[in-house]
Amino acid sequence: MNVVLLVLMMMAIGALIGGLTNSLAIRMLFRPYEAKYVGKYRLPFTPGLIPKRQQELARQLGRMVVQHLLTAEGIRKKLEESEFQRQMTVWAQEEVKQLLKQDKKISELLAAFEVQTNEAKVRRKVSYWVETQYEEVMEQYRPIPLSDVLTTDMLKKTEKATDKLAANIQLKIGSYIDSPEGKRKIADLIEHYLTGQGFFGNMISSFITPQGLTDKAHPAVLQYVRAPETKAWLVELIGKEKEYWLHQPVGAIEERIGKNTIKRALGTAVSKTLPLENWLNRTVAEWVRPIRSKIIQDAVPVVVSQLGTLLAERIEPMMKKLHLAEIVQEQVEAFSVGRLEAMVLDISRRELKMITYLGALLGGLIGIIQGLIVIFLG
Repeated sequence: MNVVLLVLMMMAIGALIGGLTNSLAIRMLFRPYEAKYVGKYRLPFTPGLIPKRQQELARQLGRMVVQHLLTAEGIRKKLEESEFQRQMTVWAQEEVKQLLKQDKKISELLAAFEVQTNEAKVRRKVSYWVETQYEEVMEQYRPIPLSDVLTTDMLKKTEKATDKLAANIQLKIGSYIDSPEGKRKIADLIEHYLTGQGFFGNMISSFITPQGLTDKAHPAVLQYVRAPETKAWLVELIGKEKEYWLHQPVGAIEERIGKNTIKRALGTAVSKTLPLENWLNRTVAEWVRPIRSKIIQDAVPVVVSQLGTLLAERIEPMMKKLHLAEIVQEQVEAFSVGRLEAMVLDISRRELKMITYLGALLGGLIGIIQGLIVIFLG
């Protein structure tokens, strides 16, 4: 009985030592993340293997990716494969089909590719010509009253516009006074008025508060603003102002608005009537509708084939320009050690557990052998 117990005990101790040793060795690949010190002395095996060699690991991974995984020869073969070119052709045809169906304007498409059109230059020239013509025409119209320049139809429209403008002003004022802000404004005006009246204002305030005056005055003011008489007064006021300006010479109106402002506005308005703007504002679908099928069925396959050949010929210098090894190295160096550990464990967690179990198994077998040796010698 003692012999069996001894063998089992040594097997258990060996299995425990083997499993713990392998588990510790796996953890020491990554941990500790940083060097540990006792006073001035750094503890051995700190930091772990991966943190200590992270830069070297990043450099070796970069070289491995470029020299063995993502090689120029491998990419060249892929680009030259007929099946790959067929897939790219189908994909390109679908993309071009969607592109040609879009409602984006030609001007927007050119702007997306940072292609400058001549529209601005043409518009500037037309605008300059309109400004020159404006100066010549205004020389004879400046002394003439505005009513003599406008047509009968235009004068009738000014009459209708007067009534609409008065109604709109009345509506806006009524809406403002009826709002909480308008009511507060009336209250402020009443309070300001009473404050400025001295003893008389104080006497009125002793009988009724400014808020009470506001409550009484607000409906009356609102009723007055919305009354037909108010609209008639606005129509009369606007009509007088209109009649005043209709009898003013064109030159006076020009001076009031600003000659340069009018010239620039006219130049811009006339230049916008050019057919060039209509052309640039046509959509892609409208432009390519007659040749859409030829572009998709004939042009796209040729372009894909030519681009594939060009890329295959230039892939090596392009990869050198990209510095892929340095990109991979920088990315790996930027990883935190905890992230590297999580990545490795996620990939090989099962295998690492098996290594731990294997250590326990070997430790147990060694324990059994030791126990047998002890029994044999004993």
